[in-house]
Amino acid sequence: MALERLYESMEILLGQHEKLLEMSEQKRQAIIRNDVSLLNELTTKESRLVRLIAETEQQRNQAVSDYYAAKGLRATSSATVSTIIRMETSFRDKERLTNLGERLTDVVNRLRSLNDLNTQLLRQAMEFNEFSINLLSGTDDDDVVYKRPVDQAGYSANARIFDSRA
Repeated sequence: MALERLYESMEILLGQHEKLLEMSEQKRQAIIRNDVSLLNELTTKESRLVRLIAETEQQRNQAVSDYYAAKGLRATSSATVSTIIRMETSFRDKERLTNLGERLTDVVNRLRSLNDLNTQLLRQAMEFNEFSINLLSGTDDDDVVYKRPVDQAGYSANARIFDSRA
């Protein structure tokens, strides 16, 4: 019974992580298209899904503890699905747990990779925006090369396209 609950919680976790992976891909597309409203919407949905994943993870941990209790053992902090795989005698159960664990690990690794890519894209977008604002507003260190005052006729240091003081 405890093993069935463990299977169920791991399958739910797998589905939730796959959904999170889909959302991350949608976020990547929203970042590329600069669709801020979609990005906000996806981030809100993602936050809800992460809370659900945390709840499911607690259920999985409880299922591991229940499995240990059913075997007459005390669950410790080192009680994991991997230790259950080593303890389990049924080949079918070992294979099913191993398969679920590998699939979940694969999805988490792909999710981590996609999140790293999204982070890089956001960083680049922020750098581009900062560059654009600096280009429009000008900076105080625009003239790093000395120019004779006669050569600067008609130029005013305060004449900028974008007045940042407004």
